Amino acid sequence: MKRITFASGSLITGGAVAAELLEYVARMPANANSVVADIPVLEANGNVVVHSVLIGPNIQFEVADADGAAANPDENERFPAPELPPILTIAAVMPSDIAEVDAENFNKAIADIDSILDGNPSD
Repeated sequence: MKRITFASGSLITGGAVAAELLEYVARMPANANSVVADIPVLEANGNVVVHSVLIGPNIQFEVADADGAAANPDENERFPAPELPPILTIAAVMPSDIAEVDAENFNKAIADIDSILDGNPSD
């Protein structure tokens, strides 16, 4: 059993779940989109409940052995590793790319205006 500690608190889950989350976040580039992962969590009453957690390249968490939660042979059944979505990155749009598109649109608009003023509409 593992305790995952976030800035807002902590939760206890299986070792496979914690390992999957750590590996996933380690593969995320800095410009990746954050995602929501549904993971099984051990509640104080002993029930396992699915929690939705936000994970991303800028979200920090720590994983440690859970105090008093001994390894259990059915841990992988109670706490299956989550299916995480593919890692998607945010497309970087450079200001020069935006300026080029704006210039092309401006030139087209001017050409359309000139065409109308000359009596030769393009449409």
